[in-house]
Amino acid sequence: MEDFVYACIQLIHNVGAAAVVGIPTVAWWLMSSSRVATELTDRTISIQAIPRRLAWLTLLAWSTQIASGITFGLTTYYLKHELPELTGVAFTALAIKVGCAIICCTLTLLYLLKGTRWIESFQLIAWKTLFALGLASLMSAAFLRWFG
Repeated sequence: MEDFVYACIQLIHNVGAAAVVGIPTVAWWLMSSSRVATELTDRTISIQAIPRRLAWLTLLAWSTQIASGITFGLTTYYLKHELPELTGVAFTALAIKVGCAIICCTLTLLYLLKGTRWIESFQLIAWKTLFALGLASLMSAAFLRWFG
């Protein structure tokens, strides 16, 4: 039963991990060379609304990462009556994941509050940063899994 619980949490965590990399990739692609305007087939949707919707999805993806990560620890505590013992590489990997999550949530919230008023090059930098930190978090997960 324990393995099933961990597998379900891992499933949710993996979907969030794919989204924290995938959504900024799509936004980066759309924002570069003004593809938002050329790729938009449904003209009823405001061109400005697309990056904003992607930002909301990015925030949801990072929230999923945070919630499922905390759930891993709580599940271990509930089932084994102790938190996972992380040292060295695993602890560093977890610290990187947490740092990426904090920075990306903050950047996404800033984007939601003011980002659509930023010049396009700043918006593009934001999406590139979200992509890079999502990728760093995803790569850190491998080290956390095998050294933790």
